[in-house]
Amino acid sequence: MSQDKRQRLFFALWPDETLRRQLKQLLVKKPFQAIGARPVPPENFHITLRYLGSLPESQRQCAERVADNIHADSFQLVLDQVGYWRDSGVVWLGASNAPLTLFNLVKALETGLESCALEPESRFYQPHLTFLRKACPDALPSTITPIVWQADRFVLVHSVTLPEGVQYKVVRSWSLSG
Repeated sequence: MSQDKRQRLFFALWPDETLRRQLKQLLVKKPFQAIGARPVPPENFHITLRYLGSLPESQRQCAERVADNIHADSFQLVLDQVGYWRDSGVVWLGASNAPLTLFNLVKALETGLESCALEPESRFYQPHLTFLRKACPDALPSTITPIVWQADRFVLVHSVTLPEGVQYKVVRSWSLSG
């Protein structure tokens, strides 16, 4: 009998090293240090496009075929907002004006994934980068110097939970044209 090997997966925008360094520099600035939170490790920075859940190999292959057939333009995403979710204690970075191209990419993934027997996402898509966890928002800055993210690819990420925390591994990457 073969063992059902499942992987917890999601599609995401994945920053290049230059952007990752910019975000890391923001983490050490005074307003964020004053919050008294646990920073997300910079190697885990990303913007989720679609969480897939724990999938068997057959559904993973189906999701990859969906991504293979997506033709989307590259775009700029300007991270210029700081937000806080009280229920989870998460501080996030977002865009006050996310481009339509991003929402079209998410919709294309969502539509294609129906063929993989994945339930459609019920929540409204809100692009964000989780920045801090277990935060107290008392000293949360209201603005940040905008950070420009040139999104020219999206990736499939495998999320692995280890005793020292979660680790993300990029499984595959797809280029965005234009």
